[in-house]
Amino acid sequence: MTVPLTPSAPQAPSHTDALTDDLMRLKGLTVDAIDTALVITDTSGRFLYVNEEFRRLIGFSPSELRGNTLGDLCHLHSDSCRHLDEILTAVHLEGQRKGELLIHDRNGHPMWVSFSATAVNDASQRRRLIATVCDITYAKLHDTLQRKVLDALLQDKPLHETLSLLCLEVGHMVQDVSMSVLRVTDGKLSPLAAPTLPDWYNAAVEGLPIGPVVGSCGTAAWRGEPVMVNDMRTDPLWAPFQDFVEPLGYTACWSTPVKDKAGRVIGTFAFYSTKPFVLNTFVQSIVDICTQLCTLAFEKGAFQERIQYLAHHDALTGLPNRGFFQARLSEEAARASRQNTQLALHLIDLDRFKEVNDTLGHMVGDEVLITVAETLRRLAGPGDVLARLGGDEFVFLQVGVASRAQAEARAEALVNSLHEDMHAQFGHQGPDVGASLGFALYPDEGPTLDRLTRHADMALYRAKTDGRGCWRAFDATMAEALRRRRRLEADLRDALAHGQRGLSLVYQPQFCLNLNRIIGYEALVRWTHPELGPISPCDFIPVAEEAGLITALGQWILSRALETAATWPTHLTLAVNLSPVQIFEGDLTRYVQQELIRTGFRPQRLELEVTEGVLIENTDRALHILRQLKGLGVRIAMDDFGTGFSSLSYLQTFPFDVIKIDRSFVEGLTSSPDRKMHKHGIPAEAIVRAVIGMAHAIHVPVIAEGVETQDQLDLLRDMGADAVQGYLIGRPQAYCLSEASPVLLAAGQR
Repeated sequence: MTVPLTPSAPQAPSHTDALTDDLMRLKGLTVDAIDTALVITDTSGRFLYVNEEFRRLIGFSPSELRGNTLGDLCHLHSDSCRHLDEILTAVHLEGQRKGELLIHDRNGHPMWVSFSATAVNDASQRRRLIATVCDITYAKLHDTLQRKVLDALLQDKPLHETLSLLCLEVGHMVQDVSMSVLRVTDGKLSPLAAPTLPDWYNAAVEGLPIGPVVGSCGTAAWRGEPVMVNDMRTDPLWAPFQDFVEPLGYTACWSTPVKDKAGRVIGTFAFYSTKPFVLNTFVQSIVDICTQLCTLAFEKGAFQERIQYLAHHDALTGLPNRGFFQARLSEEAARASRQNTQLALHLIDLDRFKEVNDTLGHMVGDEVLITVAETLRRLAGPGDVLARLGGDEFVFLQVGVASRAQAEARAEALVNSLHEDMHAQFGHQGPDVGASLGFALYPDEGPTLDRLTRHADMALYRAKTDGRGCWRAFDATMAEALRRRRRLEADLRDALAHGQRGLSLVYQPQFCLNLNRIIGYEALVRWTHPELGPISPCDFIPVAEEAGLITALGQWILSRALETAATWPTHLTLAVNLSPVQIFEGDLTRYVQQELIRTGFRPQRLELEVTEGVLIENTDRALHILRQLKGLGVRIAMDDFGTGFSSLSYLQTFPFDVIKIDRSFVEGLTSSPDRKMHKHGIPAEAIVRAVIGMAHAIHVPVIAEGVETQDQLDLLRDMGADAVQGYLIGRPQAYCLSEASPVLLAAGQR
């Protein structure tokens, strides 16, 4: 559409004649030959002459400009008109002035130009203005749009809000045009910003697959190049969408793909117009600038989404983290209350995972965690929420639970599938990792989310104490067990703070099968509670470890045992157990040395018993401490041999002085033809015989624990065990015997 210029008042003939003469002289200067747009006006801005470059710039012919002024090119933009008046006044007073104007060309498109005018006098001493005009549309648009978009990005405004701002700003510059920005995700379109398009149209576009015949935007995304359609009613690209595009009233659509740094199409920027597009500098500039700004906004949005994702998800497994899970748990609890359904909170802890990291490396450990995450995703139903809480702790929130049986079935499936998937992933030679699980129901077993979590944790603890590799559901007895545990912790702390009140030591004899006599005693701690009576070490030792009391308790045991053993005959040894926690807290070597000096007990008579858990916890540090202790002259025994993950490797790592066979193997020994199997499915006798043979091959003596029958003693003697310990030999007592009783001697000689 041609934009008419406002005609000016007619001029006197004499003026026109003089002007003609001036123009002829100016023609001689060959200004038409230069590539700079130039215009000559009178002092009011009325056109006297325009060169070819100016006519090309704005599209008007000389006849269309005749009788009009510079102001007629600005009449659609009031601010620019006022600025032009200021420039003309300044030129009249000062001789020259520069400025920027927003004008429109013959097609009505806005155009930013730089305007530099100088006042001169012609041959008749008439005042004239000679001005150069330069198109700065691209730079001005870029500056204006970029500033607004960057401000929005710096303020961290949502992506859709930033892109809507861009669309609206462009809408102010171009008449009868609507803009839209679409995201392309997994090959489908999704509107991000289309502030002037109706909601029903955006809803129709949502989820539309891109393709070779999917309007302008879907096709542009498919091709990876701009697509301009000037008649949507007849163009084949729009044929499948005529029904819902016709009510818009637009006939043209120009879509440009937005690409990321890798060249992948991530979105589209489109114009919808009521008339065909004319490819001029202004329109092309807007398309180029908007495409760049859309790319920038998409990249910023992707970065923010990534940051948001990392803030709420575990980077290794991709599962939500603890913070995100807590928020979802609250949401699902509210939904369950509204819908009168239940939630099952399954807490999952991997068994023997630390051993995997320490023995097979963290890369294998990471593979285990990823396998767990994949298993949980596979078993998750619609709406279920998964998370990695940290380390080897996972949570599975089962929604829409109608009965306890439904939760039990899911718990069974989780434990079994985790075991099976580990075996399928790593095979027989892979890590021996299983899972323990505990769950509680909301709201029946946890009316508040805090209590729900605590009750599920109690169930998990029960699963661990019941042998691991299983699941347990919360019941009321668990809460009572927790209350008792907390009481034991408080009372044990009080006992240690007040002279070890109620604590005592007993000593169990160790009998040498070769010498037929007692060779030493193992110190064992006992606790008599003032109200609850005797408390088993199996109950209060774990409490001491978890409550941070084990170091104080262990120091008291060692100190008291050394004081007592210092009064024994010098051929008797003293064995004292060390907790893994105790070894790593404080300076154990220094403490042992001080106590040996204080009591005068020879280091060679002291035997410190450790389990392989000490080495699993922190192998390098544990070996360093054990070597320091051995350097004092103290003997180091591996206790509970055969019950851990990789005992054989530790025998190669550290020169133990004694190996103690765990009671779980000894109790399976019998002279009956019906041999008992160990829990691993191997005859107990075969395991014990192999351990003794291996120990003797590396010149390490063996003590068998838990000997309670004559059959066990006879079998151990036949197998070549060096010493035994158990109720048959003697129960733990507060005193010790320097020699074996006649009954014991008789038993040992059989």
